[in-house]
Amino acid sequence: MKNAILTLLLMLVALGLFAHPASDVTLNYDAKTMLLTVTYDHTVKNPADHYIESVVIKVNGKEIITQNLPAQEAASGGALVYKMIGVKSGALIEATVTCNKTGKKTGKLPIK
Repeated sequence: MKNAILTLLLMLVALGLFAHPASDVTLNYDAKTMLLTVTYDHTVKNPADHYIESVVIKVNGKEIITQNLPAQEAASGGALVYKMIGVKSGALIEATVTCNKTGKKTGKLPIK
């Protein structure tokens, strides 16, 4: 029984070594074009197997966009662009990216 528990613990630790959330999420909003660019750093060996699987965009805490992704565009990460109509000064935009293996990372951008 002790061997089974030890083996399970070692397997979980090993999985944690290979799976990780994005290391950074950066947001940029251009008020003139109303475009939000979400850039994420998520370095992986195989972006078709280990990738950012979803992006959730919130404005002032209200979820307005959810996008599911089938793969990551590059082994280093990726960028996505969204048309954000009606975002006003004082708003807070948040983007949360979720790894298909484990973990989430959120970037925030207060609009001036």
